[in-house]
Amino acid sequence: MPHERQIGTTGVVVSPELYLAFGVSGAVQHTSGLGDPDHIVSVNVDGHCPMMQLADLGVVADANEVLDELLSLLSGQ
Repeated sequence: MPHERQIGTTGVVVSPELYLAFGVSGAVQHTSGLGDPDHIVSVNVDGHCPMMQLADLGVVADANEVLDELLSLLSGQ
């Protein structure tokens, strides 16, 4: 990804209304780029990773499997 699309110490700071973290562990280099999101949803196999601690909603699951299921539901298949 180009520099302007990277979040954290090597990129930019973001403050979205909704931040979806699929498979993001929440290392300090990344979370330093989170300004003040209104809501954070985290999907990760590690229920104790730092991103889960920041999340308003944490889902302990494989991020790729969840994304595949969401795409299937959204496409009506």
